[in-house]
Amino acid sequence: MNSNKKTDTSQRLEGGKRLAGDDSASKARAGLPLISIVTVVFNDVKNLQRTIDSISSQSYENLEHIVIDGFSWDGTLDVIKNNSSIDYWLSEKDGGIYDAMNKGISAATGQWINFMNSGDVFFNSSVLSDVFNGDNFSGKEMIYGDVEVDYGEFKKIKKSGSISSLKQGMQFSHQSLFAARSLLAPMMFDVSYRTAADYDFIIRAWRQGATFHYVNTVISSVSSGGVSDVRRVSSHQQRVKILNSSLDLSTFDKFKLWLQSVAIFASEKIRSIFPAWLLNWIRKVK
Repeated sequence: MNSNKKTDTSQRLEGGKRLAGDDSASKARAGLPLISIVTVVFNDVKNLQRTIDSISSQSYENLEHIVIDGFSWDGTLDVIKNNSSIDYWLSEKDGGIYDAMNKGISAATGQWINFMNSGDVFFNSSVLSDVFNGDNFSGKEMIYGDVEVDYGEFKKIKKSGSISSLKQGMQFSHQSLFAARSLLAPMMFDVSYRTAADYDFIIRAWRQGATFHYVNTVISSVSSGGVSDVRRVSSHQQRVKILNSSLDLSTFDKFKLWLQSVAIFASEKIRSIFPAWLLNWIRKVK
């Protein structure tokens, strides 16, 4: 593939062990639930292999890895093709990250689905075993844990918040969530929310009474500066829209959202003025 020339995006390519006739990922081993790990990527040749290695190195015996590519032209597709551990991959033009994640849901066959997108990794090689070897999570629909955030100069563990505080924002990283496919597949992500569709899904699931279960485990390690982090004002505006359309907010809830808006606008102003070293120091001691 010529990495300097844009590929014809009218094409659709797919591959992986599943299409080669290897259905081992669909057969539960030792009664363990099948976990579908979905990786969404577009033109990220520098980081994709790290994510693939993190998934393939998991000690857990019953997982499938699905990669959804937005028809990359920078060499990412070559990385995908060269990794025999991938159970299924699809490469075609999409409508953005949540459209690609919806394609991953449709391709998944596991009982649980996790999104570990390009550049993200599991905290260590035993995460899936630590979470799933000792519990079948009967009656649970959302399993979530903690996250390590990599700020470049330092890393910091962020504990998940309380589900009762969801009105104040996401209480855990989506990379540290395992959602039951039986819950996620009928709902999917609303692609009209460009940077907050994962929050919209969580709120809709919460509203309909989905069962959440916290595990005291650091599940994922992610880099700061993701889309929702960079576009904080836009993401917050989308969250406000989601809450107003999904929940019957009290006057006090609306006041707290207004305070959040003020705080986010103020922090964005500060971020544009303060030097990077000072911002990192604030994050480290916070």
